[in-house]
Amino acid sequence: MDEFDIIDLVYNHVAAANTGLPIYKDNSITGVEENHIVISGMEFHEFDWQNKMPVNVNIFIKLYPNGMPNRSLMRDAKSKIRKELKKIGPENGQYRDIELSGSVRLTGAKENFDCTNIKVIINTQKNTEDYE
Repeated sequence: MDEFDIIDLVYNHVAAANTGLPIYKDNSITGVEENHIVISGMEFHEFDWQNKMPVNVNIFIKLYPNGMPNRSLMRDAKSKIRKELKKIGPENGQYRDIELSGSVRLTGAKENFDCTNIKVIINTQKNTEDYE
């Protein structure tokens, strides 16, 4: 798996969480005003037998008119996404391992939005048959 496959893998699992929020890869559409999720990769490490890539899953939920966050909606979306990401595992003879490195609130990441970042680290082996 290369970095594009890894982003697609995370995207598919986030979509399966059924949050009802639109999901974007790399960045959101300019001027988006609805709740949404952005999945973006960080540095990709390619080794002879393994690939490793941290991925950010950013959940953007609009602030209430008084500036307060919608904690219940954020909690629900985050819970569904984390639960689905934990299902990433070996598939079609390819080893896949996930580490949920943590999550953090990103205050001020986007105007009028509350943002929570879930950092996911994906490890894959290139060909498990070579190691059996």
